[in-house]
Amino acid sequence: MRHTVFRPLTCYISVIAMLVAVAARAQVYKTYHVAEAGTMVELMTEDEANQITHLTLTGRINAIDFRHLRDEFHSLMVLDLSGADIRLYQGKRGTYPGGAYYVYPARCVPAYAFCTGSGDEQYVGKKTLRQVVLPDNIINIEDGAFRDCTALQTLKLLTATAPNLLPYALSDSTTAVFTRPGCSDTYRTKKGWERFAVLEADPVSATVAIAPEGSLMAALSELKLQPSEVNMLTVAGKMDEADFQFLRDYMPNLVSVDLESCTAETIPDFAFTQKKYMLRVTMPRNLRRIGQRAFSGCRRLCGPIVMPATLTAIEMGAFMGCERLREVVLTGNRLTTIGDNLFSEGPGKLSEK
Repeated sequence: MRHTVFRPLTCYISVIAMLVAVAARAQVYKTYHVAEAGTMVELMTEDEANQITHLTLTGRINAIDFRHLRDEFHSLMVLDLSGADIRLYQGKRGTYPGGAYYVYPARCVPAYAFCTGSGDEQYVGKKTLRQVVLPDNIINIEDGAFRDCTALQTLKLLTATAPNLLPYALSDSTTAVFTRPGCSDTYRTKKGWERFAVLEADPVSATVAIAPEGSLMAALSELKLQPSEVNMLTVAGKMDEADFQFLRDYMPNLVSVDLESCTAETIPDFAFTQKKYMLRVTMPRNLRRIGQRAFSGCRRLCGPIVMPATLTAIEMGAFMGCERLREVVLTGNRLTTIGDNLFSEGPGKLSEK
C-alpha cells in the first residue's frame, strides 16, 4: 500500500506571532491503525474523536467506520486514507440512509459516506471536511458519497485508473481532483470526470499576510513555495496591482482564492483571466470595482459569488466565458456601473440579496 506525505493543508505567515500560535493549537493531528474493520472508534474516546482535525487511518476499515467518521468527528477537516484497505460490509450499521440493510462493496467509498438524509429529506453533507486522500485501489465512489460536502476543496486519488463515479458522488463545482503524475488524462476522458478540474500534483494551500512593505511574491518565497504549485490561496493585508499581476502571470494552478481580508478596493483588468482550474473566489470586503475581463475565461468558476456592499462598478466582460457561474449576488445598492457583455449573455446572473 502506497503512503504519500502531503504538505500541511494551511501554511501561515503572519505579522502577529500570537495568531500563528493560536491557529497551530487549533489543529489536532492523529494517526490510527485499524486492525479489524468496523472497530476504529474503539481506539479513542468520544472527546478525542471530536477534537481531531487531521486524521490518518491505516489498516482495515468498512462502512461502519465511515458512519462514525460522518456522524461524529465534528472537527474533521483532513482525512488521509492512503494507507487504508476498504473492506466489504453488509448489514444495517453502515452509512446508507435510514439504517437500511445494504451491501457495501470492498474497495469502494460507501454510499452516503459523508452525507445524511433520504427521500424527501434534505441531504446534508459533512461541512467540516476540506480534503480527502483515497487509497490506490479504489474502484467506485458510490452514490451520494460526498453529496453536499460544500467545504470539500480537494480530493486526492492515488489510483492510476479513474474509479467509477456514481450519481451525486462528488460535486465538480466544489471539489478539485488531484492525481498522480501522468494519470490526469484517464480521469478527464472517463464518464463523470470530464467536468472536473483535474491536476497532477499534491494539493497545496497557502495563507499569507502581506505587510505594507511586502509583496505576494515575497510572502510565498518565505514559505518556500513556488507560485505555480499553490492551489488554494488566502491573502490578508495589503495587496496592490503588482500582486494581482504576479498572481495572474505566475499562479496558473489556482483552485480557490480568498481575498476577504485583503485591503484591495479594485480587482484590476484581466487579473484572473483564463484561470482554467479556478472554482471559487471570495471578494475583498471593501471592494469597489471589478475591472474589465477580470475573470474572463474562468470556465470552471461556479459561485455563487457574493459581492460586498461597497461595490460600485463591474466593468465590461468581467465574467465573460464563465460558463458555469450560477450567480453574482449583490449585497448593497451602490452599483452604478455595469459593463457590456458581463457574462457573455447579458446581466441575467446578477441578483440582489
